[in-house]
Amino acid sequence: MLEASPQQLEVVDRVLHGWFPQQSQCFEGPLLMGMSAAAKLLGVSRPTLWRMVKAGRLEKVEVLPRSFRLRRADVEAVAVGRKPEGQ
Repeated sequence: MLEASPQQLEVVDRVLHGWFPQQSQCFEGPLLMGMSAAAKLLGVSRPTLWRMVKAGRLEKVEVLPRSFRLRRADVEAVAVGRKPEGQ
C-alpha cells in the first residue's frame, strides 16, 4: 500500500485545490514561442503539448493561418507549477 508523508499530502491537497506556489522565476526571450521550443522547455513531446492545449492548460495564438505559437509567460507558468494568467 502506498503511504505519503504529511508534507506530501499537503502538496497534493494544494495542487488539487489549485493553489500553486508563487515562484518568481524569470526567463528571457521572445513573447511568443514555437511549439517545438515550448515542448522542449516543458520537457514534453509536441503531441503532449498539443494535448495540453486541447485540455485548456495552454492557449494557442494563431499568427498565420495554421501557424500557432504559445505565450512565453503561459509556458513558463506551467513550467514552474503555476496556472497561466487568465485561467
